[in-house]
Amino acid sequence: MRILVVFYSRTGNIRRVAEAIAERLKADMEEIRDARSRSGMLGFLRSGYEALAGKLPKIQQVSRSPSEYDLVLIGSPVWVGKLSSPMRSYLALYGRSIKQTAFFCTCKSDEGRAFKEMEALSKKPIATLCIREKEIKSGEYIRKIEEFIKSLT
Repeated sequence: MRILVVFYSRTGNIRRVAEAIAERLKADMEEIRDARSRSGMLGFLRSGYEALAGKLPKIQQVSRSPSEYDLVLIGSPVWVGKLSSPMRSYLALYGRSIKQTAFFCTCKSDEGRAFKEMEALSKKPIATLCIREKEIKSGEYIRKIEEFIKSLT
């Protein structure tokens, strides 16, 4: 089975989760990159605004086609209870070409509407995983990743 882990990470939290998942599944990885910088306070504020407004910002071209994979795992931070806008752009472009999917996110408290937005732009996931920031700091996220991976098979 060919597996792709696609993720967007502004601060590095979701990147840590994506790398751990890809390593355990021996999956290929694709990092979604913004066309513009999101660093600093202005980048933080713009990120929240775009998430709330449902914007589709320009992203850099991807190197892997999700249609070539049997399973695509999609990871995004949750911004103000919504899907990150760069991942929204990716799914708007490629979501319908995904054969089978699973979602994962990082958040402060819960996934909010992020998984529903992801599903609306692609398809129903076979599994979901939400990791809170405190679980990344404590290392608890590793146990949750192991459970998530078991639910994929």
